[in-house]
Amino acid sequence: MGQLVNSLSGAIQLTVTDQLNRPVRDLRISLTDRCQFRCTYCLPAEHVDVMRQQSQSENCLSFNEITAVIKVFARLGVNKIKLTGGEPLLRKNVADLVSDIKSITGIEEVALTTNAGLLGQVLDDLVDAGLDRITISLDALEQTLFEQITGTQFQVEQILNSIDQCLDSKLKKVKVNCVVQKGINENQVIPLLKHFRGTGVVVRFIEYMDVGNLNNWKASEVVNSKDLLDQINNRWPIKPKNATHVGEVADRFIFNDGQGEFGMISSISQPFCHDCNRARLSTRGEIFTCLFANQGHNIKPLLNQPEQLLQAISQIWCNRADQYSALRQKNLKQENKTKKIEMFVIGG
Repeated sequence: MGQLVNSLSGAIQLTVTDQLNRPVRDLRISLTDRCQFRCTYCLPAEHVDVMRQQSQSENCLSFNEITAVIKVFARLGVNKIKLTGGEPLLRKNVADLVSDIKSITGIEEVALTTNAGLLGQVLDDLVDAGLDRITISLDALEQTLFEQITGTQFQVEQILNSIDQCLDSKLKKVKVNCVVQKGINENQVIPLLKHFRGTGVVVRFIEYMDVGNLNNWKASEVVNSKDLLDQINNRWPIKPKNATHVGEVADRFIFNDGQGEFGMISSISQPFCHDCNRARLSTRGEIFTCLFANQGHNIKPLLNQPEQLLQAISQIWCNRADQYSALRQKNLKQENKTKKIEMFVIGG
């Protein structure tokens, strides 16, 4: 499925598609496995030792190594980079990395996903370095519930203040992600939308997904996006909005009264594998071709050999046939389930 356009000596010269004819356009990079939150859907507190065993700072890719990988992906057509974790801002000097990425030919956008616990301290530096977009995780406005979900006593008010800082900055887009779990926080959907309507913040509600194994996911704990849409439409009439590009993960909706938009990420009820164009790079130097992967491809030994790295990544993508969400029900019925990579390792 790969097509070599010219020699390998130039800039973007290799067009690759996978076994389902999907190109690679988006690279998500985990800067660290560590996180100071203990969100129940990602890294429940009782499993923190798993993170501590996994998260050895000496094994993390350096910023120079990360940019070397990005340069290769840019030659394959990647134009969007998202920095994730763990909590990416636990790495020092992330603004320096953002600046380096923005200088790479072909990269049009750099985004960051964060729990905002450290954001207020570094936001100005990130924006000055060229950060384009930011996504902040916020699963509840109600303080007690927020503490229950995140396993922290961090103040919601501080996160809201950081979001306000983002809105006052030169960032092109500010998003809030909320993972919705039945019996936990579905009652936060309307309050979140009420708080952010008319502000320019795009709230996205995510169906609780079976990423990794530590969260002990059950299908019965998923709130179907359609049910949430009915709830929202009963409060504020809405209508769908067209996607801006192929491979967009969220279905977009706008309020009829002009007070902005929100999104639904419905991997469980409406899988979007057919146009997924995202690759992931772990902090240890492994390429993952699916959020629900059970293994990665170690490219760290090739980081000082750009042409070999290009060939290796091209082959990894050409061999890709992942469509886990589309086949979820079949996968879940298998008696011997293969353990999947945890979310704090592979990023969101």
